[in-house]
Formats: sequence, C-alpha cells, structure tokens
Amino acid sequence: MFLQRTARSVEGLKAEFRQISERARLLTDHVGPGFFERRPKPGSWSVAECLAHLNLSADAYFPIWKKELDQAPNRGAGRTDDRMDFWGYVLFWTLEPPPKFRFPAPPSFQPLNTGPSEEILPGFLDRQKSIIEMIDRSRGVLIDKIKIASPFGRRVHYSIWSSFCVTAAHERRHLWQAERAAENLSV
Repeated sequence: MFLQRTARSVEGLKAEFRQISERARLLTDHVGPGFFERRPKPGSWSVAECLAHLNLSADAYFPIWKKELDQAPNRGAGRTDDRMDFWGYVLFWTLEPPPKFRFPAPPSFQPLNTGPSEEILPGFLDRQKSIIEMIDRSRGVLIDKIKIASPFGRRVHYSIWSSFCVTAAHERRHLWQAERAAENLSV
C-alpha cells in the first residue's frame, strides 16, 4: 500500500506539485484522444473529468490564499519546518490514495462541463504553476498558524500550510482515479 508523507518544507511541497504535474503529463500522453473523455463505466469519471474537477478545486483556493497571504505579517523568516494541524491531517489521510472513503464532490465542484479537451491539461498545468507561485509567496509567513475556512465546507478551518498539503493529496487521489480509468479503458 502506498503511503505518502506530508511535506516538511516549502521546497518539499513545491516538489510534490511538480511531481503531480509530471504525472498528469504522462497520463494524458498515455491516453489516446478517443479515451480522454470516455468514462470507464457509468457513474465514474473520465480522465478529462478528473482533471477538470482538480481545476475547479484549485480555483476555489486561489482567492483565499491570495487574500490571506496579502494580509499576513511577515514574521517567519528562518522557519524550517511546517506542520499540518488536526483538520489538515484528517483531510490529508482521508484524501490520500488509494481512497479510504468515497464521497461525492459538492455540486459546484462536479465537472459537468469539462470544456475543450485540448485545454484541460494546459489548464491543469497552469494551475500547478500558480499553486507553486502561492507557495513561494508564503515564504516568511507563518502559514502553519494562519487559519482559513475550507472552500468545500465552511465549518472546517485549517492552516494555509494544511490547505497546500490537502490540495496535493486531493490531486494525487484524482490522478490515481484517472489512472485507474485509463487502465480500465485500455483493456
């Protein structure tokens, strides 16, 4: 069973998002044009839908990260280790593949319209670059202390650091799902 550890540094976290980008590139290179948007079975998501869902999910975080990082005092210069808080660990553990639980995406995060298939991967990769830029912007900020409300459930609050780690786990989960979809279509 695959067990992902959480990143302990900004550089480690950035490396995770670069790995996610490479994994998405390899997956879409492997999947033929006729299979990218095809669901392996009714009720499941295609590779395109998995990536479109991740795009919607990342888009929900950007305004929150920007607002909080713009307002944050620059007090953490020299910090070397960031840690997730309670809700960050819970969500990270829940989302990390292979899935321990299955639950439907909230309606606003369901990929009902993926858009043109040739724009999905470039859009995903652009968002990965933007996430890395947000992580870079967080240097010198105590992002493991600043709490935000989850864009997926406003009653859940966790640190910005945790939100980056949870986002990486969520992306790995749906890339894992997309890889299973591709495998099932190629049989």
